[in-house]
Amino acid sequence: MNEAVINYEVIEEEHNYAFKNGEYVEVKQEEVEQKPENFLENEIKKEPIDFFQDVKPESKESDSRIQKVFDEIIERTCRLCHKRMPTNLLKLIETEDEKTVISEIYKVEGSLKNISPYVCVSHIKAIIKDNIDKLELASTTPSEQRLRSFITQNILMKDRQSRRQICQVCHMVKDSSQLFSICSKNTRIAIMIGCILRGTHSIDQAKSYIKNFSRNTCYSHREESIDMIFEHLGVSNIQEFLKCATFSMSDLLDIVKEIDANITVKQFISAFNALFLKKPKVLSSF
Repeated sequence: MNEAVINYEVIEEEHNYAFKNGEYVEVKQEEVEQKPENFLENEIKKEPIDFFQDVKPESKESDSRIQKVFDEIIERTCRLCHKRMPTNLLKLIETEDEKTVISEIYKVEGSLKNISPYVCVSHIKAIIKDNIDKLELASTTPSEQRLRSFITQNILMKDRQSRRQICQVCHMVKDSSQLFSICSKNTRIAIMIGCILRGTHSIDQAKSYIKNFSRNTCYSHREESIDMIFEHLGVSNIQEFLKCATFSMSDLLDIVKEIDANITVKQFISAFNALFLKKPKVLSSF
């Protein structure tokens, strides 16, 4: 008879015992978890973790730095009076001629060559006000030419938004409808011949006008020059002018040659005719 083989499955259970009152007694799992050695672990687990505890709120000093940068964007310091003000009350001086004019007039210490300073608009206006009468004088020295250019440019800049510009003959600010641009050098010479005959301009002033980058001229100067040249030649209309003999224009051509030695009688007649045919925007033509 075969003996039956009995397999016993041993189930291991975890038991915790403690020595109490002279004997070992089983301690429940709940009590184990409350043992002092487990307190630290529980505290660690229960303690909330603040990942931002080391990050401090941004200080007011940082805010002030941002405000300072913002202020610098909308405000600048005038190089002349050293006052701080909004940029709309200042002008940025960038060209060498402007820097030279400002340095000479305000006796600026140090060179402005390597910087582009801001200057109060009031200082620019003061330069124009104190020197506006010099526009009608012949600019002979480099200093006078720079000053003349400085005043002209700033007047043009001031009146650009209002569509007002400066006439390069009388140097008065006029509405754009009263001005026209003469691109042809010879036609501009014809304008100047009339001005010289009227006695309002010298040869040097005529040369300055011809070389000026701006060609804006009052329509009234066109009429005045035509009238003076007609009167000088003793004619009353364009047909009679075109029929004038070359010899009758000899003295007139002598004046022309002082402005430009290369211009011929034929070229001057053509330039005068182009000036006569120029139609004004507002004023009626002949």
